[in-house]
Amino acid sequence: MTATAANTGERRRYWFSIAALAVVLPAAILVHTGDTIRERLRDMRNPIAVESGTLQRYAGADWRLTGLARLPGSLPDTTVVLAEFEATVDDPKQLAENRCQVALTDDWGRRWEPAFLPGSAVRKAKPAAADKPHCGLFEELSPGDTVMMAESFVVPEDAESLALSVSLSGALPAYLLFR
Repeated sequence: MTATAANTGERRRYWFSIAALAVVLPAAILVHTGDTIRERLRDMRNPIAVESGTLQRYAGADWRLTGLARLPGSLPDTTVVLAEFEATVDDPKQLAENRCQVALTDDWGRRWEPAFLPGSAVRKAKPAAADKPHCGLFEELSPGDTVMMAESFVVPEDAESLALSVSLSGALPAYLLFR
């Protein structure tokens, strides 16, 4: 046997071993952590449903929806929904490390992102809410601090059964759903 034939055989075995690792390693991880992975996937899909006004522990704080108010919209056939909520901090580091996102959904599955700036309807009807911070401004907090937040959404007038979802990246379950 020549030296090149031996090198070719060694290379073939090397690449076969690498390919086998690519199949065997994920399979071994799945076998040993299967229940944990299934639980985490379930937690990612299923939110924690919370009644308005009720405290819910989530991602380093106790969260509460304090109000969902409909205000007149500035566009035809729209309304502005003002969501006011708060978080009483337990773990400031966990809150600061995760990006916060909020959305409003209805019973038809439609979803709205917050309006960039509070509208004139918010400033006129609830000026104190217009000056509250948005979700995600969690800097320099101490345990026990309460962060009062507000977000406004422009939705169609026919939107019913509205629910506010609050999610923090990296937190499980994936999000809270306030009804």
